[in-house]
Amino acid sequence: MNYRNQQRINHKQILSRYDRSNQKILRLILFIFSLGVTVLILWVSTSSIAQGGVSVSGRLIDTEGNAIQGVRIYLRYNEGPNQKNRQGSDDSIQTKTDTRGRFAFTDYQHNTLQLGVGGSSKTGFYIKVLSVEFGKVALYPFRGLSWSSVKFVLDPGTKMENIIITAEIKERQKYRARVVYADSTPLVNTRIYAYRKTNEFFRSHAGYSQFMPQTDAEGYFFEYLNVFERPEYYITLAVEHQGLYAKATPFILKGDADIVLTLDGNPGTQTDPVLVHSQLYSTLDAYLEPAPVWVVNPANGHSYKITHSQTIKDALAQANTEGAYLVAINDEAEEKWLNRVYGNKNIWIGLSDVEEEGKWKWQSGEPVNYTNWVTYEAEGGNTDGKDYVRTGHLDWGWNAIGEFHDSGNSQNPQLIFARTILEKKTTPIKTKD
Repeated sequence: MNYRNQQRINHKQILSRYDRSNQKILRLILFIFSLGVTVLILWVSTSSIAQGGVSVSGRLIDTEGNAIQGVRIYLRYNEGPNQKNRQGSDDSIQTKTDTRGRFAFTDYQHNTLQLGVGGSSKTGFYIKVLSVEFGKVALYPFRGLSWSSVKFVLDPGTKMENIIITAEIKERQKYRARVVYADSTPLVNTRIYAYRKTNEFFRSHAGYSQFMPQTDAEGYFFEYLNVFERPEYYITLAVEHQGLYAKATPFILKGDADIVLTLDGNPGTQTDPVLVHSQLYSTLDAYLEPAPVWVVNPANGHSYKITHSQTIKDALAQANTEGAYLVAINDEAEEKWLNRVYGNKNIWIGLSDVEEEGKWKWQSGEPVNYTNWVTYEAEGGNTDGKDYVRTGHLDWGWNAIGEFHDSGNSQNPQLIFARTILEKKTTPIKTKD
């Protein structure tokens, strides 16, 4: 081996040792840098939590000091007067009290808070919060129909512990209803439509509930109510199943009640079309009303009667059966009288151009001297398919509509249902059966 080759080999060995030393130094520098970054991140994170996160915990008890378990407690960020204008999520977190009534929220990243209690979140009970105590400080909550809440501000990082929420707990009243067919066979393990109204004796206000309970193996279902020591309320209830209907005799709920609802037929006996979901509750509402009677208008001596919700063809058929006609409204005074007696509802009236398009006639044969079309659409936007007239809610005027509602589905058009006012020119004479 000559001198030049030996020199070349020596140089490579020196460079190799130099590279290895550099690599070790570089690895050491990277390790120290990574460790520093990790420590910095942990410090920033811990510092942020310590300063921003708050913790809230306590117990929910009754007036005797007993724990109330299974009640929803929530903690929500509160923006004060601007809360109603918030565009984003409410940032709430929720939990339920345990067997000792305890609840806890940790590391909540807001300090302007609303602590709330779900008053109806415990099945079968009603919770009414009386006070929220923080040591020697007692707050008295703002209460809604089924919840209570207090608002407060904590310093960042505060732990608010041993809060005592004292509440009154009452068992909610309920009724139990058994649904049977006309032959007394129970309707078992079946989903049905139900409509319940809670009415006041001395005012026109009424609460209601639309729901779809499922009967059990004996045909029963039940519902809890928010009715406490209020004898001025009475309850009406109706159900529907595959075109069959049943309703209960109105009752005042004092303690729990058992009811039997007998459907007006047996399986397979209903021949009328079964209503779609959107029509059922309005029909059940009308079904709960007392049987319609004839009312005399002293201004003209004519008699009027409102019917339950039905199609225009059914309305015309009923008018023919009762020797009457669909109401003809001849002036503003008559319309105002009808509104006072029957209220502003969707009602079929006797105006139609079914015989000749665009030529409106009253079914009674009276001349058309008065109309009240909606202001934004002359003659209700009359077209070839709109041959009948229906009044609108809240005195909106009259609309020309058709027998069917298309809903963009010409293969399965839906019949339009509304109540009807029948009219007779002579007062009905009461006769013996």
